[in-house]
Amino acid sequence: MSGHGTRARTADLTALEKVTPPAAVVFDCDGTLMDTEPCADAARRAVFARRGHVYDDAAREALVGLSVAQGGEVMAGLFGGSASRLAEELAQELLAAVSDRAQPMPGAADLVARLAARVPVAVASNGPRELLDTSLVHGGLSRWLPITVSGDDVVSPKPHPACYLAACAALGVEPGRSLAVEDSPVGARAAHAAGMTVLGVGALTRGPYVHAHVPALDDAALGHWLAAGW
Repeated sequence: MSGHGTRARTADLTALEKVTPPAAVVFDCDGTLMDTEPCADAARRAVFARRGHVYDDAAREALVGLSVAQGGEVMAGLFGGSASRLAEELAQELLAAVSDRAQPMPGAADLVARLAARVPVAVASNGPRELLDTSLVHGGLSRWLPITVSGDDVVSPKPHPACYLAACAALGVEPGRSLAVEDSPVGARAAHAAGMTVLGVGALTRGPYVHAHVPALDDAALGHWLAAGW
């Protein structure tokens, strides 16, 4: 999961415009397709508060983009106690919050529908299976995304490339011919390590692991790219 903070003002799709359309597209879920970051913040804040700790910007930065299990380990380092129990508590809080309030990111449904009509699409997420499925169903996106890889389906979560490699294998495409869409540095690093072209979304995905960038999925430049040469 990732927070977008201040949106980047301009898109840079030069790298995508210079190559042929991808053979497949694999999306991250939390913060990319689904606006679950407020849910994640609320869940983390609740876990922190039960232990008398403040969930501040430094804590948020330490947890953004991590799997629930990784989050449990980070919190265990802060609070002490069992990492697995903290992860379970965080997962329960997240599931309740997502079920209650999660919504698709602006432009997500339109983009997924348009791409699914042209190329195979999938999701590769660090989230637990139950959370991922609940989020996509709640957001009305599951109809276009029958292939999903959750954090429970791989041994090593992002930034390891395993989930992206698994998604590409399930789609029957080479990672080097596929596009990953990510909103966090952790996820962008994973997709880059898998050998994919990486489209970063939002303010946190500028850097060496991102080939192209848009401020948001509903950015006009992304629509123009889809309309040209496909």
